[in-house]
Amino acid sequence: MRLSRLVWSPYETQADRRAEREALAAHVQVVPDGQDAEILVTTSNLRIDAALLDAHPSARLVLTTTSGHDHVDREALRARDMLLARLPMVRRDAVVEVSLALVLAGLHRLGTLQARAAAGAWARKELPALGMANLAGARVGLLGLGVIGRRMAEVCSLLGAEVWGHDPAGLPAGVRAASPAELVEGCQVLSLHCSLSATSHGLVDAALLERARGLVLVNTARGDVLDVDAALAALDDGRLSFLGLDVFPQEPWPRMAAVQGRPGLVLLPHAAGFHRDLSRTVREGLVQAVAAFVAGGAVPHVV
Repeated sequence: MRLSRLVWSPYETQADRRAEREALAAHVQVVPDGQDAEILVTTSNLRIDAALLDAHPSARLVLTTTSGHDHVDREALRARDMLLARLPMVRRDAVVEVSLALVLAGLHRLGTLQARAAAGAWARKELPALGMANLAGARVGLLGLGVIGRRMAEVCSLLGAEVWGHDPAGLPAGVRAASPAELVEGCQVLSLHCSLSATSHGLVDAALLERARGLVLVNTARGDVLDVDAALAALDDGRLSFLGLDVFPQEPWPRMAAVQGRPGLVLLPHAAGFHRDLSRTVREGLVQAVAAFVAGGAVPHVV
């Protein structure tokens, strides 16, 4: 059986590429990048559509090294009786930790305090007016409870938060079911972890954010889930007390500099999933999935 890498991520060095090929060679024939093969490995940097699949007629499995899979035309795969699998575990903990860091920065008004320090102010006397809050005892709303959202729920619960959630696929034990409107109205924090789909596209829009009252809003999911302009407007008028964005409707996002100057705003360059061991964990995840597929077993995280 053959495997072909269609595209690599910018962080993957030549040494990473050699190590991956060597690890996979124990299970499959690794052919030159882009050639036809039964297993195609991709990232979110490449759109997998019908034309690409037609150019790889032997393909039976598409493996994306990412958690999200909105770059893959699932209808085109279904029409060809192909499998799609992903690697959500390789970035899960990093995304959860960055999401949690943004939540804590929002609850404790760290952006505002940093802005006051940058202006030369010792803002200790202002603390009572800032409305700072602990995560313990706060209500945290999670929109999307897949692999990453469920881990976020576990961590927030362990730290004493009351977790509410919304996911059409179901909720884990201990998470209170709520609609998106109830999450915005009833929680101090809303953290987005849903995949991008026809139903989640633009889900957090201007109408939904009209219900917010001092909400801490974090998006480490997909940029098109959130109306960014509506969120910035809500931050400016106080409906949001904090806005932390790692993902954007267009990447790179051309307005990074233009929207600065807001103390309650943190922008990251789609960095939440990165960690120094990422190449190794991607390699290990690929080997596990490929070995299962070649042996005729259950491939982990099939979509």
